[in-house]
Amino acid sequence: MAPLRKKPADEYRVPSLSEASPEHASLLTKQAELQTRYGELNTERGLLRREIEVAKAAGGKHPSLAVAELLGDETEASVAGLSKKLREVASGMADIEAAQEILRRRTDEARDAASKLVCSAVLPEYRRRLAELCAAARALEAARESHDALLDQLDAEDVRKDYLRPVHPFFMGDRRDGRVSQFLREVKEAHNV
Repeated sequence: MAPLRKKPADEYRVPSLSEASPEHASLLTKQAELQTRYGELNTERGLLRREIEVAKAAGGKHPSLAVAELLGDETEASVAGLSKKLREVASGMADIEAAQEILRRRTDEARDAASKLVCSAVLPEYRRRLAELCAAARALEAARESHDALLDQLDAEDVRKDYLRPVHPFFMGDRRDGRVSQFLREVKEAHNV
């Protein structure tokens, strides 16, 4: 059994968007606050709806708030008072929904700016790792050429390779201009590594 690979103490870590941009972090905090408040209002709305149903089921005419005040009735417990409070809660929820939409757009813009900062910071490490990958790809391509050269020699001698049971690296594409060489060209064009 192979030993578990230990994480090196100096392993590279990509900074988060919030670390790169305080603006992005504050927008996410505001978004969480709005979601929490929306949840609270939604719960309150449900309770108010139930209270209104109970108050209506209690029967009788439901005076307006002004009439309930003149009679000295408790206005907050009246159907009219509860309905007014329900409208206020619904209005608050609508305001939060509108704010959340604006916040989503601002967060997207801040995400783009923060992503640019993170990518700029990560670019040297990315290029270093890409260079390692290219070196491995070149080694793989050289190993394939060596492999194919041996098979070509067998073909030149008209040897039946069935007894050898050769395995071809089809995943690499065509041997003359396969996927590895295409990958290396793309890397050179994009990063000149």
